[in-house]
Amino acid sequence: MTEGNFRVIIVGAGPVGLYVAHAMERANIDYVVLEQHSTALNPSGQLLFTWPQTVRLLHQLGLHQDAKEVAIPIHYKKRVYGHDGSITSTNQFWDYVEPSHGYPFLPMLRSDLIKIFYTNLKGRDTNIITSAEVVDIETDSEGVRVQLANGRIVEGSVVIGADGVHSKSRKLMHKLAGQGPPEEMISSFHGIFGWADISDLSIEREVFFESRGAGAVIQCLGTPKKLRFVTLKPLPETFTGRKRYTRQEMEEYAASVGDIAVCPGVKFKDVWERAEKDKAQMLNQEEGFMSRWHYDRLVLVGDAVHKSTSVNGLGMTCGLHSAAVLASLLQGLVKATSQKPTTDEIDDVFSRYQKKRQREVKPVWEGGYSMVREVTQDSLWSWMWDRYILPWFDVEGLVKGLIPSLFLIRHGDILSYVPFVGEQGSIPWLRRPIS
Repeated sequence: MTEGNFRVIIVGAGPVGLYVAHAMERANIDYVVLEQHSTALNPSGQLLFTWPQTVRLLHQLGLHQDAKEVAIPIHYKKRVYGHDGSITSTNQFWDYVEPSHGYPFLPMLRSDLIKIFYTNLKGRDTNIITSAEVVDIETDSEGVRVQLANGRIVEGSVVIGADGVHSKSRKLMHKLAGQGPPEEMISSFHGIFGWADISDLSIEREVFFESRGAGAVIQCLGTPKKLRFVTLKPLPETFTGRKRYTRQEMEEYAASVGDIAVCPGVKFKDVWERAEKDKAQMLNQEEGFMSRWHYDRLVLVGDAVHKSTSVNGLGMTCGLHSAAVLASLLQGLVKATSQKPTTDEIDDVFSRYQKKRQREVKPVWEGGYSMVREVTQDSLWSWMWDRYILPWFDVEGLVKGLIPSLFLIRHGDILSYVPFVGEQGSIPWLRRPIS
């Protein structure tokens, strides 16, 4: 279907899709990004936690200084007992990681990260097609054809589906595979994320509060004037598919968690009264770990195949590192085959990608799955755990965060083909690119 050089069709212009575009530019591989919305600059105010190993990925692309400029300062994490607002534990995990790894935690808005990726992409004006809703994908031994809702056909060598939890690429991949209905992500939790003006509230700034143990978890981070918050509580029953909530349903939900303390002396209803409600969003948070990540010349990445709730702040990090592994393998294949890999060779690379990232992501996913169920309990056990056990066995605080440093952060992936030295702390990185 394609003539000339290898061409990657990236479906989705979120953080993962745009990172793949940067990776393709660095690999000198032709690409096109298909974004169904009218612009790639998404205004979402959702807060993302950019872990040190992911800041390292940004540094490799020359973007970490831009990230530092938009990051929201953070120093302490305080866990709060939601029934009375008492502090059950405090740690400085955020401050420990930079001496250990050379890079800080950089919390930032999703919209800011997308803007950084977009504005620094050389092909932003020529290689991104907006209002490009994918409706069908065809493959043959030479390449792929992607049909858009407006009738346009986009041809390439492979499709990388980075189109999120409700991935159309995933549905079309399963259709091509002919193995019954696609696997579904399942929602067991729902919540609100947004921001509020807290200039008149006594909430500590630059502190991440996690209120738990009262049947819901409320996480928030204060800046000098605003509080970024997200809530999560169990759904009455599990749900598949997309759910859109009305303003009235959002108000009813907010009332149901209104008496939960978000920090000492402040309840969620105090925050909600000051919230920018027109910009707040209520949504289900899906979970899922797919068994099939690729078929033929199609491959999926990020939330399209491994999706957790936001509770552990690792979703975007897992997605970007999966993208780095996939890009490195593709670059090696394209270079070794002079831009003309066969379908079997592509399938082998996709299989290696899935095997590696399933092994790395599954423990993180399982940890997030357990964590959200633990922190949304309202039981005597959860009270005892938070008050008497966690303060002494807090893995984030023990030995200055050594456990997550050794078992997670230092294992961060990197683009193998982009020369890079980067920062180094007291704990060596296990994976390095060419120097």
